[in-house]
Amino acid sequence: MRILCLAGGALAALVVGEIYAAGPSTDDLQQPKFVQLQYDYTYFQDDGFQDDGASESPSDQPVIAAEDFPLDLGCGGRGCRAGKPSGCGGCSACEPWGLPQPCFLKSRGIEVGGWLSGGIYSNAWGASDNGPLGFNDSTGFNMHQLWLYAERAADTGGCGTDWGFRVDYVFGVDGPDTQAFGDGGWDSGWNSSRDYGSAIPQLYFEFALNDWKVKFGHFYTIIGYESVPAPNNFFFSHAYTQYYGEPFTHTGVLAEYAVNDRTTAFGGWTMGWDSGFENLNDASTFLGGLSFAISNRTSLTWAMTAGDFGRGAGDVFMNSIVLQHQVTDRLTYIFQQDLGDNSGLGAADNEWYGINQYLLYDINDCWGAGLRFEWFRDDDGTRVVAGNAGNYYALTAGLNWKPSANVVFRPEIRYDNFDGVVGGTLPFNEGRDDEQFSGGFDVIVTY
Repeated sequence: MRILCLAGGALAALVVGEIYAAGPSTDDLQQPKFVQLQYDYTYFQDDGFQDDGASESPSDQPVIAAEDFPLDLGCGGRGCRAGKPSGCGGCSACEPWGLPQPCFLKSRGIEVGGWLSGGIYSNAWGASDNGPLGFNDSTGFNMHQLWLYAERAADTGGCGTDWGFRVDYVFGVDGPDTQAFGDGGWDSGWNSSRDYGSAIPQLYFEFALNDWKVKFGHFYTIIGYESVPAPNNFFFSHAYTQYYGEPFTHTGVLAEYAVNDRTTAFGGWTMGWDSGFENLNDASTFLGGLSFAISNRTSLTWAMTAGDFGRGAGDVFMNSIVLQHQVTDRLTYIFQQDLGDNSGLGAADNEWYGINQYLLYDINDCWGAGLRFEWFRDDDGTRVVAGNAGNYYALTAGLNWKPSANVVFRPEIRYDNFDGVVGGTLPFNEGRDDEQFSGGFDVIVTY
């Protein structure tokens, strides 16, 4: 426990030291190339730190935009292109390549792309599973995400009208965890084996009018820092907060309004958490929040969901605060605080909360390094391991290596510790231990 406390203090001390060493300096410091901003789906493009513009909505941008190169797809020279390496050298010196874009799609502003991610994760105990590590609970090699998307982004430039849509499909061991398991509808049960399955985590239509956008359908949550798509996350493994304390998707309506160049507001109605279109549990919840660019280097996002969790599930309230600060041109610090409460269940009422801290360092164009320290409190033993009420601590250290603009390797090591009342089985080593060392790596190839 002393090691974990010292680790948390070291993160804070390093940040404070960097701030005083660097000073406020100039406004043109750049975002580290291995750090993605909240809701950023262009992780592999080195576009630099975002300016004072309003924050983007989830899924407004694709993960990889296909770069242009001359290719005749029978379009009569009407400018239809697809991405392709140009023979340039050096890490991300080449522009990212993408799938060939058929002219009848490209000419209508529709883009098709995706990625493939797979890797190995194991633990020092040699146990047959990694305990409650969410997407990384299985040992050995797993193909996590074979992902395809098609999208037309709605963009008015602040004036006029436009329309768009997005559909995502994923197959892999992450498929079953991304289904509409909240109410058992939609894609729930699209499994091909015990571990592998399919999901359609997004299927929505979007209408834009001036500074407004309204999304109808099935879409990712706006809550939290980490997300399901692999290219959006620095680390291979995920925080307890993301897997056990936050929704992955919603079905309903979500409006977004660009209040000014710095502030974006969100608000809408959803059918609870991780539900399909049928709303089999009759859930009814509000989803909303604010995103504010404090400066060129600092942003703050607050998001929340509250309402009727569905038949027999009581009421839910959950909110998340994410602060991102670019300490220097290479170092970025992220602070996240979550709080959730499930009430109206009598003796079964429960709550959960926690704090995540990240330090992400851009070494050069090819390499990035990161630390993540998390404290997650399962106050009533209902979120992680049934019956175990207490504190989960996790310290993760990892690297990102980009040998090209379309490939990233993500090795990491991780230490987990549980401190609390054991009402079920211990979390690690097949129920025999309260701590664990683990690690692994994965590879992401985007297209």
